[in-house]
Amino acid sequence: MTDTPDVLITYYPLTSDTVAEIEAHLGNPVETLVVSNIRGRGTLDILRQVRAMSFDRVFLPCPSRDWVPFLPMLRLIALLPRSNRVILLGPNFEQTRLGWPGVVLAAVKLGWHSVSAGLAMALSSGRLRKLAAAPRQSVTIDGDSDEVLYLKTNLWTGVMAGGSVSHTAGVIQGLDENGLRVTYVSPSEAPELAGIPALSILRVPLPFGYTYPREVNNYRYDSRLRRWIKDYNRRRPAFLYHRLSLGSSAAVSLARRLGVPLVLEYNGSEIWIADHWGARLKNRTVATLNEEACLRHAHLIVTVSEPLREELIGRGIEPERIHVQPNGFDPKRFDPTRFTAADRAQERRRLGIPVDAVVATFVGTFGPWHGAEILAQALIHLSRSQPEWLEQSGLHLLFIGDGMSRAEVESRLQQAGLGHLCTFSGLVPPHQAPAMLAASDIFIAPHVPNSDGTEFFGSPTKLFEYMGMGRPTIASALGQISEMMAGSPPVAQAAQDDLFPDSVGILIEPANVDQLAAALVHAGSHPEWRARVGANARARALASFTWSHHVQGVLDRLRRDVPTRCAPVSPQRHTVLVNAVHAKSGGGITYLANILPRLAAHPQLKIEVAIQSDQERQFRDMAAGLTLHVLPSVSRLATVYWQEQVDIPRLAARIGATAVFSPANYGPIRGKGNILLLRNAFEVSAMDRRLDKRLYWLAVKLTTEWSFRASERAIVVSRHAAENFLETFGMEGDSRLDVIHHGVSPLFSPPATEGLRVTHRLLAVSDIYVQKNFETLLKAVAIQARTRPDISLQIAGRPLDEGYFSRLKAMVVELGIEDHVTFLGGKTQPEVAELYRQAQIFVFPSLVETFGNPLLEAMASGLPVVCSRAAALPEVAGPAALYSTPGDPVDMAATIDRLLDDPQLWRQLSQAGIERARGFTWDSCAEATATVLLDVARA
Repeated sequence: MTDTPDVLITYYPLTSDTVAEIEAHLGNPVETLVVSNIRGRGTLDILRQVRAMSFDRVFLPCPSRDWVPFLPMLRLIALLPRSNRVILLGPNFEQTRLGWPGVVLAAVKLGWHSVSAGLAMALSSGRLRKLAAAPRQSVTIDGDSDEVLYLKTNLWTGVMAGGSVSHTAGVIQGLDENGLRVTYVSPSEAPELAGIPALSILRVPLPFGYTYPREVNNYRYDSRLRRWIKDYNRRRPAFLYHRLSLGSSAAVSLARRLGVPLVLEYNGSEIWIADHWGARLKNRTVATLNEEACLRHAHLIVTVSEPLREELIGRGIEPERIHVQPNGFDPKRFDPTRFTAADRAQERRRLGIPVDAVVATFVGTFGPWHGAEILAQALIHLSRSQPEWLEQSGLHLLFIGDGMSRAEVESRLQQAGLGHLCTFSGLVPPHQAPAMLAASDIFIAPHVPNSDGTEFFGSPTKLFEYMGMGRPTIASALGQISEMMAGSPPVAQAAQDDLFPDSVGILIEPANVDQLAAALVHAGSHPEWRARVGANARARALASFTWSHHVQGVLDRLRRDVPTRCAPVSPQRHTVLVNAVHAKSGGGITYLANILPRLAAHPQLKIEVAIQSDQERQFRDMAAGLTLHVLPSVSRLATVYWQEQVDIPRLAARIGATAVFSPANYGPIRGKGNILLLRNAFEVSAMDRRLDKRLYWLAVKLTTEWSFRASERAIVVSRHAAENFLETFGMEGDSRLDVIHHGVSPLFSPPATEGLRVTHRLLAVSDIYVQKNFETLLKAVAIQARTRPDISLQIAGRPLDEGYFSRLKAMVVELGIEDHVTFLGGKTQPEVAELYRQAQIFVFPSLVETFGNPLLEAMASGLPVVCSRAAALPEVAGPAALYSTPGDPVDMAATIDRLLDDPQLWRQLSQAGIERARGFTWDSCAEATATVLLDVARA
């Protein structure tokens, strides 16, 4: 056993949950080295620091596609410390040892990427000069459009939490709540946006090979984005919303091309931020030109504070183009009534905090402006000046987050002997934050002034979330923070309740350790005061500072300043032919049974459906108002393909259809107005090596590619499906793709009483194919049966792959679990709904899945889910499921055990699943689909 530790080297911090999962799979604790957190006097100093370190194994984790661009740089950095092995850790913890050939290749690639990125920055200079000198377009808002195009082009791919993540999610949520549909363009996967039904995500990934100096990557990405927008052919949005980013002006070009208003979100100059809070830019001239071009062409500039407005005016921006709108919070997520006293106690136990402690919580990325060091000094001051009070009060500090100064703060408190009074949670995923805040009694926002003496310009997102959680806040009297906490006393008057009836906390002088310590003493000693002031805070936040308020303010200002144009109302209904000849069973029928009646009811659509004669009985009952066109029944793929290429286009021309929707991976390659639904998982072709299956998937790939090239638009059922499609066919991104999630039927609902559930009954629902990975589930049940003789597994689904089904039945006998496993065969939807209500756990071991309707059905039924951490499953289930390592029966059995042995966790997941399933409705799916159909039909 070596004395040197293992280490994870990452560019941005991992969440504490991810680190814990990695440690569990490795079987030992690890240190973390976050490159962006290392402090030093320049790059060489940082490299020298890393070179002086020693580790046993160096791991480079890659938990998602967002982390891939950083791998060449991290491979080189991983060579600096003394270590025995360098290992790439994949999304499912698979390990690949990295050798010197790969490092040399990474160095060559990194050098090339540096040259190409530098060239992109150099070429930007002339273009930006012209753009900065060009006049701003005169535009109108399209009053007929309910769509917003949101471009977030900063390169914080892999950043899992923080103010920017909360802000982006909040603004998009606010746009959704104000009745607008958002198309979000970003280099990242954006898991924090899951659950917003009217959201379409177009990921234009970061080029492989993030390089140095860091700023050149922004210009390289902007160059890629410019190539992407040349092919942008979607419906004209009402306006374009862009978060100003270093080196990115593609949003300006796209807004000018589309002739729509540009709303620019301005959170401060990127040049000032780099000078004072980061690494000074190598080329300030081009960065300045980029900011000037974006500011010049914005029709409305949204800032979060008055100091930013004054700064913009000082830069020559007309005041009438500037709108100040403070940040906000999500009142549904940050709602203290969601959490019971038992929930709060359980959360404290999870964090290792005494249940009876007075918990004062700091949230932040430990940036220079956050003042975490001041909070540490205040606790040290109390330990010396009032040790008796500190011991009797039970004060405990909770630090949530990670960043540059975290190690220094934690070390300082440990050296002072106060480590037992502090908990550092590390970075946490956004869905965990509300529970941690609910477990707190006091919140701290000890921000410090700007180092250059300029006015504090922030609008801390956490302050609004603090207030929304109904707790008092101790905060620095700086800028907008003072405005937000108007009516709150300075610490010297905190005891004079009658003078401050509207107080929401206590204000202190920035960086004043004595005042912060005194405020902690007052807040920690008066629980009644905390309750009253916390109620004030919640009421104020609800009245004025939700994200819906934030967005409504922006929309009101935009509509006031930019004229709206509406086209004459047309009574025309557009005929759309639905090519349903492939929908014979399973998911295809479920999809059309739910979507067709809703599309048929749309006032601007006339839906006609092409089917084969053996489908007629199924489709007659789907919806009134559908016109069916019955073609001869054929089954061979080649014959069906011929039917699609000849009969379907002829039929479309005869009925005057202006769009043809094929809800399968392939459709006509002739004619105009073709739309596809891409739902096949192409990874299956790599799993099933049988010759007939390989030939089948080759044919599917070819016909899919031909069909896509001939289509105007293509709907994909998940972001994973979009990524898989682009990767399969070697594409960087395509604006024709629309991510539209499926919905879940109201038929699937929880049982009247949980007493109907059968103890230790597991349920799996899926047609039986090789990619469903049932062999791992059967092995997990065999492990379970050793200690749980009453464990049972029901598998509901048709054995569509007879060879694979025979292998599974033989495995049941071989494992000796005949008394524990029942194959139920195919079931109707009402029968499946009853199965969900009777089981205790739903298990979905699938390895390849573009969506996973059974996940939604189980969650809507209040049935907790255990599934593979694979494909689209995390996208659909999010935090409302437990995940196991794909193909690992031991881990799956342990995950099932965890749920069976913890009734509180079972209840939490049951409720979380019900809530998450509510975000997936067939109504929203149909509405989004109708928008795509109409876009193509009108064009």
